[in-house]
Amino acid sequence: MENALHKKPRLIPDTAISFGAGLDAEALRELGKNHPDEFGLKMRALIDEGKLTWASVRSLPRLFNRLFDVPINAQFEFGGEQRAIMSSAFPLLVGGLTVAGFNAAYDAIPTIGQELVTEIESNKKVTEIASITSQDSQIDRVDEGKDFPEIGAGEERYEIRHKRNGRRLSITAETIEENDVSGIVDRINALAEIASEFVEEQTLRRVCDIDGSGTSPAEPYVLRPNGAGVALYQTDNDPLTRLHASGNRYNTNVLADETDLENARSRLTGMKNTRGKKINIPMSQCILLVPDALAPTALKILNSELVPGVENEISNWGPRGSYRPRLVSSPKLDDLSTTVWYLGDFKKQFRRKWKLRFEYLSLGMDMMDFLKSRIAFQARIAFDVEIGAIDYVYVVQNLAATTAP
Repeated sequence: MENALHKKPRLIPDTAISFGAGLDAEALRELGKNHPDEFGLKMRALIDEGKLTWASVRSLPRLFNRLFDVPINAQFEFGGEQRAIMSSAFPLLVGGLTVAGFNAAYDAIPTIGQELVTEIESNKKVTEIASITSQDSQIDRVDEGKDFPEIGAGEERYEIRHKRNGRRLSITAETIEENDVSGIVDRINALAEIASEFVEEQTLRRVCDIDGSGTSPAEPYVLRPNGAGVALYQTDNDPLTRLHASGNRYNTNVLADETDLENARSRLTGMKNTRGKKINIPMSQCILLVPDALAPTALKILNSELVPGVENEISNWGPRGSYRPRLVSSPKLDDLSTTVWYLGDFKKQFRRKWKLRFEYLSLGMDMMDFLKSRIAFQARIAFDVEIGAIDYVYVVQNLAATTAP
């Protein structure tokens, strides 16, 4: 049976189920037998309310024995349509508990990727995002009686591809017989950690364009204007013509004090829009992205009221300064580089495209699987996500030397 994660249930009349000493398996069996159309909705409501969790299960063997032969009517979504199927009550309940456990564990894992992208959804393998470009005649005065000039418009298209991934877990007959609920919870937590880690590391790798802007540029490129992969971080403005003349990669700009932040800011002020005009990128909207190795230095700069070595001069980057960006850091960035740092408006530049949000599929006991390997239940989490840049003028990469990460 297939379910979408985070799907809100419909409410149905309450049914008495005891949670005092764990799940009342007999009450669940009676609910399933007497109300097969309501069983799934009731379970989903209780799970979403947090009243029903894996911690409620005291006896997995009893739960299995009381529910595996109870047929219930279930709804699942496929291809955008709701479909009805007959299912055993056991996989429906266990599947719901697994989804809730996955969601709770996933949400509890600290990540920074969501701070650096704007989330979008698209069911296409290759998504094209059109950025409207405007052309003007540059006439600065229209005399009386003369026609007002009309602006022209074109498009810059940026392509975002996809990347499919996922994992499975199985509950065997031995797991049920041994009542190994804690082992199931551990595997659910591991599944959530693996999924979160994949998405986080993929996001950071793309935002830093480790592959496309490396010493030897290669796929996957985060920047694909008109479908052609191009290095995002450059030291000039060819072929990315709207960049500062020295590009959006600042060589030998080690993060040591506020002057290095000023170097990066001055580079941002040289970026241009599609009409060749300078762009105003307020520092209050910007993020200072650093690896954990540079976090102490970044904190010292942003928390310094005064400019070091200058008497009574307020730091523009300190608590009372007008240029103070928001600091974001992660040890996962250190796996990419311990010295490279970034400044800019990340959400304006990067899109994280979900072709498939976390999708859940569970299967009850299949007699052939049970015969071959005594598998009583299987669950699968699948997802399809990729990150792309829809512009190149909003983030500056700063290197400690001249070697790309």
